[in-house]
Amino acid sequence: MMRMESTVVVLGTFAVGLVLLIKGSDLFIEAAARVAKGFGVSEFLIALVLASVATTLPEVTVSALAALRGSSDIALGNAIGSALANIALILGVASMILPLDVDETSWKHSVFLVAITAYVSLLMLDGTIGRLDGLSLILIYLGFLYYLYRKHMSLEPIEAERGNPKRDVLILFGSGLLVVVGAKLVVNSAVEIARAAGISEVVIGLTLVSIGTSLPEFTNAVMAALKRLPNISVGNIIGADILDILMVIGIASLIRPIKVDPEILHRTVPLTLLVMLILTFSLKRNNRVGRKTGLVFLSLYALFLYLSFSG
Repeated sequence: MMRMESTVVVLGTFAVGLVLLIKGSDLFIEAAARVAKGFGVSEFLIALVLASVATTLPEVTVSALAALRGSSDIALGNAIGSALANIALILGVASMILPLDVDETSWKHSVFLVAITAYVSLLMLDGTIGRLDGLSLILIYLGFLYYLYRKHMSLEPIEAERGNPKRDVLILFGSGLLVVVGAKLVVNSAVEIARAAGISEVVIGLTLVSIGTSLPEFTNAVMAALKRLPNISVGNIIGADILDILMVIGIASLIRPIKVDPEILHRTVPLTLLVMLILTFSLKRNNRVGRKTGLVFLSLYALFLYLSFSG
């Protein structure tokens, strides 16, 4: 059992983390919307690039450090698992709050997500993702950014009266950091509470810790839905998945070749591709992730959890 002083500290940490998570997410969504207006591009594109980088950068860093310690295979499981959870769980929940109507070009980025995930699955077939494979993934991401910049973006604000977009970019990344720190405090304190309550380490790892890695994206997607900014919800999730597939796996395998767990290749990857295809079909058909689609996502994620727990 936890001592009284320790209990107060842990509960206080949990409360502070929750405040940072909610307030940081609130600032993050508002800054993303202002940046989009200031640079004259859609909220979807800002979320696809800047917002996703802000929330996924810690995962990229952690995966790189894990690879340096000789655990690059962890990055593969985290990347594919996060990509699945981002769509099936997070977009599933967000779309139940509010049907997510998005830009008519959003499905093209979803097609790109399917293509790079299929490419990574092909790289897995020989049981290893090597350094050249990782380099190809990183180059694809850089090419993706260059394409977006050439086609859609300018680094100069288009109207002075729209505020200060460059300052808002700093606010975007600063508030993204608050969200990540808040998520870490919430998860760490929740783990301490769970341990004190006698909950096993396995259950803690499969629930609190795994959910915690996607908490920033989850909070931002739900907050964007509540603020009726669905482009930010969907754009952030697709952008985060693109980063997970290309940069998390790419950097980790560049540092140290990844040995592919057969369970990831034969179970997690096919299910991840399935939810990505469903997302693409939904966006292509009516530029929307509706409640029915969200229910399908949540059902598939429940199936994934069942299969994972049942072995």
